[in-house]
Amino acid sequence: MLRVGVVSDSHRRFGMVASMRAQCGRLDWLLHAGDHLTDAPRIAEAVGVEPDRVRAVAGNCDFPETEPAEVLLELAGVRILLVHGHQHGVKTGPQRLLYRAQEVGARVAVFGHSHIPFLEDVGGVLLLNPGSLSMPRRPQDPPSCAVLELVDGAVRAYHVFLGV
Repeated sequence: MLRVGVVSDSHRRFGMVASMRAQCGRLDWLLHAGDHLTDAPRIAEAVGVEPDRVRAVAGNCDFPETEPAEVLLELAGVRILLVHGHQHGVKTGPQRLLYRAQEVGARVAVFGHSHIPFLEDVGGVLLLNPGSLSMPRRPQDPPSCAVLELVDGAVRAYHVFLGV
């Protein structure tokens, strides 16, 4: 089984990274869905993920954008679309992101931007927002990340609420 840690919207605040390591356990990969994507190597090191197993995309707070706004990768037979989400209108709903994921044949679409945890299978595409490691947007949400467990094309995903 391949275990993939998913984060976004870390905004250069690392207070929950130790909690992420403790609560998520072993992680094989790390995906960072933007807004301070340069945090990704530091987070990966703290949670024990090798640098060559980190993918990150630029968000609306990443200037200048040194990374792509979209990454398509395949892990354990699962095609994953990684975006920040601001260019897909995710604050008003996932429909445009769903269309893009279907267009590129992705089984999972990982996004950030809203800082709100989201996990829903829509039309055969698993839409996943890990929430924010450091700046949850809603008072009821603690800092969060997510884990994807991938085995031979099968996907299991869940949120990890940090410090609770």
